[in-house]
Amino acid sequence: MIPELLSMLELSGCIVTIDAMGCQTEIVKQIVKEKEADYVIALKENQGRLYEDVVLLFKDLEKSNYTAYLFDYAETFNQGHGRSEKRQCWTISDPEC
Repeated sequence: MIPELLSMLELSGCIVTIDAMGCQTEIVKQIVKEKEADYVIALKENQGRLYEDVVLLFKDLEKSNYTAYLFDYAETFNQGHGRSEKRQCWTISDPEC
């Protein structure tokens, strides 16, 4: 279902966010190679060492006082319908990582 939806969208230059259901190599290839877009995909603890490695990478960044790697950070905050929602996104741009 996701590949069919992606095929209908113009995504060049966009950032696609997708939940764990989209964590498949073919979907990522479609986003990056065919659609010329970037992506943010959820990473869950059941991804073997990958989850642990990413946690350690961000802990290392924090310990270095945010100087160890090139990074970016974005935050949004919304309030409405009796609830507050804060979203944060951290990215590490260092190709060596």
